[in-house]
Amino acid sequence: MNAIVELALMIASLAMSGVILFFIYGYRKERGVSYLIGVIVCRMIYSGSIIMEKSSYLLTDKLFFRHFQSTALNFIVPFVLLFVYHLVGREKPLKTRWKILLFSIFALWSLLSWFDSKLHIIYRSVELVNDHLVTVRSVYSVLFGFACYSIIAACLYFLVQYIRNIRDDFRKPGMWVLFLSTFPLVLEIVKVIKPDWSDWLLPLSVYCGFTGMLMLVITLRIKFFAILPFARTVVLDTLQESIVIANASGKIIDSNKQASRWFAEMGHRSVLGREVKELLGNWPEWHRLCESMQEGRIVVEAMPGGERKIYNVNVYPLHRLRKQGSVSLIVDITEKEQHLEQIAHLNRMKDQLFTIVSHDIRSPLASQYQLIAMLEEDRDRLDEEHREIVGMLGDQIRQTLGMTNNLLEWFRSQREDMALRPQWLDLSEVVEECCDVLQVQSELKRIDVRNDILSGIRVYADREALGLIVRNLVSNAIKFTGLGGSIIIDARLTDDQATISVRDDGVGMDEERIRRLFEDKLPDSTTGTSGEKGAGLGLLVSRQFVARSGGRLWAESQLGQGSVFYFTMKGGWEDESSRRR
Repeated sequence: MNAIVELALMIASLAMSGVILFFIYGYRKERGVSYLIGVIVCRMIYSGSIIMEKSSYLLTDKLFFRHFQSTALNFIVPFVLLFVYHLVGREKPLKTRWKILLFSIFALWSLLSWFDSKLHIIYRSVELVNDHLVTVRSVYSVLFGFACYSIIAACLYFLVQYIRNIRDDFRKPGMWVLFLSTFPLVLEIVKVIKPDWSDWLLPLSVYCGFTGMLMLVITLRIKFFAILPFARTVVLDTLQESIVIANASGKIIDSNKQASRWFAEMGHRSVLGREVKELLGNWPEWHRLCESMQEGRIVVEAMPGGERKIYNVNVYPLHRLRKQGSVSLIVDITEKEQHLEQIAHLNRMKDQLFTIVSHDIRSPLASQYQLIAMLEEDRDRLDEEHREIVGMLGDQIRQTLGMTNNLLEWFRSQREDMALRPQWLDLSEVVEECCDVLQVQSELKRIDVRNDILSGIRVYADREALGLIVRNLVSNAIKFTGLGGSIIIDARLTDDQATISVRDDGVGMDEERIRRLFEDKLPDSTTGTSGEKGAGLGLLVSRQFVARSGGRLWAESQLGQGSVFYFTMKGGWEDESSRRR
């Protein structure tokens, strides 16, 4: 290649490196980018020294610029190391003294290069062959170079792992950037192996500015440095939960602002770099999960700022091919626990009310109901005025007792620990018992209540729940059936399911009224044909107990033509003879 063309290309490549530096400088505040700027500056010094060496003719001048090249290459190593450390490693930077120590090592080696003419540690021989400087490195220089290349190789490995775990749309461009960045490294290794090739390899090293420009285009297009670290910082630090990351050695390697603030309120000024066992000494179970890198959830108590609070801690293992640490997510559930305690207190109060109503209210009402029933049996001996009074008292006590029973059963159905005790029951027998209980109520309106259920039909249900359902449905039928009406209770079997129906010839309902009856709320109470009142709890309680028994309840009705209420239960025949009958 013509010397002038070669020089022009090298100068153009150096100018491109300057353009790269200009654009990357705009991201200098992003994590690790300041060290990347150091790498670019060293590369520019290295490229400029090669241009000056190629333009020189004296051995001393060429060797002078060769020393600049060695110095620039030496300082690239710590800059690359710190860049990778901050990009893919911890948020916390190295302490200043460690940085000084790191750069001092490479600065001292560079000084040896400058004084090698007296010490003879770096080069075994230096000579000018056909106006080209040819050097042969010493064993010490080769070993130091091997150490530097090993450090760069390790950095490349961590960068590969980092890029493999980022978003899919960043992964492929990131790998291309990483691939292009290896060109200068490959050229330097070849120069060490083949020092006599240096004459034509030196310009190629400078031309890497062109590949650097390609890397810049890819980097700016995907906004690699701007998006990833920034997004990571924003996401973690805007979370209300505290996040702590520990490595496999049991040290805290990262945390967000909330976690640092949380530990600071408990007397730990610094979190990063601390031992997990030191920070989590008060919570052995949490420490055990982090140490074993197992997934788990625990509840802990802490006193940040002297105030007792409760936290839910979720621990998740970090692993790729093997477990490499753990992430702890700390969520404040103090307010939630207080609400749960209030709910538990209210539930205890409800249970106490349930007990009071059961024993101190229902028992006297039941006694009064029995007394009124006895009076109603002898009402023919009473005069007209007293019969009317007894009838009114009977209606009021029956309504009050029915409402109380329904209210208590509704309370009982709301308890999570409420358990039904199903057994095989003779359906006709249970229905007959319910009709006997409601006999006085039906006789007052001269309503014929007929049990048409065949003997031998059995249902698998809780006896109290089944009785409650039948009583409520028949009681509602009596309520909305006029004087002299009729109510028919029937059942049919389909496979292993019994469908029980309560049919009346009362006032009936329109479609809108039926829809409102089966909404998930307390239905509006409607006055009966004789002015009967109620709270509307009966049907709601019946629906809930039918559902708990594995069945369903529905209704069919037409206004003015009566209603039919159906509900299903698990059922069957007592024996084959009953089926034939």
